[in-house]
Amino acid sequence: MLVYDVCIIGAGASGMFCALHAARRGKIVAVVDHTTQTGRKLRVTGGGRCNYGNATVGPENFLSSNPRFCTSALARFEPLAFKRFLAENGLETEEEPGGKLFCRQGAEAVANLLERLCREAGVDFILDSRVKNIERREDFRITTNRGSLRSSALVVACGGLAWPQTGASCFGYGVAETFGLSLVEPRPALTPLVMAADWPLGELSGLSLPATISLGKTRFTDALLFTHRGLSGPVALQISSHWTPGAALSVDLLPGQDVKALLEKARGGKSLLKNVVAKLIPARLTAAILPPELGAKPVSQLRKEEMAQVVAALTAWKIIPKELAGYKKAEVTAGGVDTRAVSSKTMESLVMPGLYFIGEVLDVTGHLGGYNLHWAWASAFACARSL
Repeated sequence: MLVYDVCIIGAGASGMFCALHAARRGKIVAVVDHTTQTGRKLRVTGGGRCNYGNATVGPENFLSSNPRFCTSALARFEPLAFKRFLAENGLETEEEPGGKLFCRQGAEAVANLLERLCREAGVDFILDSRVKNIERREDFRITTNRGSLRSSALVVACGGLAWPQTGASCFGYGVAETFGLSLVEPRPALTPLVMAADWPLGELSGLSLPATISLGKTRFTDALLFTHRGLSGPVALQISSHWTPGAALSVDLLPGQDVKALLEKARGGKSLLKNVVAKLIPARLTAAILPPELGAKPVSQLRKEEMAQVVAALTAWKIIPKELAGYKKAEVTAGGVDTRAVSSKTMESLVMPGLYFIGEVLDVTGHLGGYNLHWAWASAFACARSL
């Protein structure tokens, strides 16, 4: 039986970053993973470009049933900390609109760097190894299909259910429940919205435009993409983290514009409504959004109530999705290990000493734009410092 100070289950972003910093602090560390490659999800994140963080990060960029939980870890791993880490190790970065930070060498380079630095620090990787059982005696006893190991501390960093094609599973949730922690029901997040089978706008698949989608007081503005099944694009993915079945969404197809004023300006001419609107949004969408009898009217002939109807169709288009696209299309998993039973400073379980949870397995979900990877680094760093 191999003996370690720390055993980390999960060789992803948070697992490797935690392992690296724990090893550099003198700990003897093992990383166990059921896949044959480190950082499988990390290697494809951001379309392979690795949107590793954001220039501005705060608790407001995260969704959790315990909203302030992430505050402490974020405060101790500020927004540009990982950028400096990459620069110190020879990787270049670039910033895109919205503060999105990317590695110029790509996601593979980031994953390879983390693995290399871990190995240089003395971390043992035990890959292609499925955990069969975990017991707590005077320490943790982990039994795998490739043998057993003991460790004083156990860190669960095996993520959630999103992207099962990269090896995602519910394993971490099972560990939490085994040791007395509860779960906030997991659900897909940052995933496309699926409409009913008779979705009439499926023919617009591929069409994209800026839009604002609102759910109550929650709203996001970004690119909206029509698909044959429903809606995608950054703005749809953002709102999906907040949507619940049956809830109606309001879509503004002309965010930031005074649509009523634009239509009133056209009253002086003879232009048909559909032609005026087609100058504001794509013609194919105009035909789908406007009632045919209204579209064929000159703007000058619109009655007050008809004008209000057109403004509502363009700025407060109501839709009720059938469902979310699911974990295969989701960027991350919302919900997870209930953080009320976890220390916000150390990531250690409050009911089982020596047991830690980091990264996506926790009930902390970031917005789109690099926030979820930043949480992986921040929670891993907080954990490593406390081990």
